Amino acid sequence: MRAGLGLIHRWLGAFVGLGLAVLGLSGTLLLWKPFWVNVAQVPRRATEAETLRLVDVAQTLGATHVTLPSAEFGVAQAGLPGGGGAYLSHDGQLLTRWTSVWDRPETFLFDLHHHLLMGHDGEIISGWLGLAAILFVITGLILWWPTRRTFKWRAVPSRLSRPAIIRHHRDIGVLLALPILFTAATGALMVLKPLSNAVLGALSSTQAMEEWQAKPPAATAGTADWPRVLASFRKEFPQAEARIVIWPKKEADAFQIRGRQPSEWHPNGRTVLWLDGSGGVVAARDAPAAPLAARAQQALYPLHSARMAGSSTALYLRIILTLAGLGLTLLGSLAVMSFWRERIPREKRQLAGI
Repeated sequence: MRAGLGLIHRWLGAFVGLGLAVLGLSGTLLLWKPFWVNVAQVPRRATEAETLRLVDVAQTLGATHVTLPSAEFGVAQAGLPGGGGAYLSHDGQLLTRWTSVWDRPETFLFDLHHHLLMGHDGEIISGWLGLAAILFVITGLILWWPTRRTFKWRAVPSRLSRPAIIRHHRDIGVLLALPILFTAATGALMVLKPLSNAVLGALSSTQAMEEWQAKPPAATAGTADWPRVLASFRKEFPQAEARIVIWPKKEADAFQIRGRQPSEWHPNGRTVLWLDGSGGVVAARDAPAAPLAARAQQALYPLHSARMAGSSTALYLRIILTLAGLGLTLLGSLAVMSFWRERIPREKRQLAGI
């Protein structure tokens, strides 16, 4: 049995290890995005007057949505058609603008981590890579157990020989097994909806989930009277912070305002209000009152990204996930390198410089 597990572990790692390394490194960099993005930030929420100004400027730019500034990321981000976007200061000044995800490192990394630069298909592949990571951890622990007495802490391999890489791979994998399992499981559940429904769906009845996920009725949005629209949001959810304003995609759609209530972990919240242009309420979703299965699904992103708004443990979780991401990068890349080095003749390796 161990021989079979070892064969599966090695060969599967040889083909998907590089993908896991890409997810690990890009995810680690995104964990610390607010600290390295090269744009002037004022880390605070926007006032009501600033929000109205930002919405007006974003609408002028032709934005599909605008995410308002927060204490974590102190600029507004307008989403533009075709993968473009713009950063706006609190007073609505245009700080920078881009036309595709390739124009800025943070947008490139986001698309690489979430979609592997392949759109929806890449997103599904990344979810399956998460399941592969879970399989690697389980089989790796089984394979490690008989050699547990030789465990030694090593941040990097003592040398780049195959035996040294295997020892490092085995020991660092055990050390980071739980963080990697946590990261992979939350990521896979977030992306693979059928898996999430199967695992978390049992927490609530089907009827409750269908009612919660029901689409809002059609509404003629018209031209928005933004002071009245925002006033309606404050009246409906007086304790919520407005986080994202979304313009209608079709004529029969309503305006959306997404907000975060104090009890929500998600940095942008999952409370949603649909409104027409006059501020009339079309439909509402009160996230804290959602069925348990929906609240569990809403917690996946904050846990996966260590962006748990209002939680004092977010920094500690970010550090743990950073170690998991760096460990996954090392485990994936070195496993691929050692596997294929073993199978490439020495003469060809010397010729290729590996």
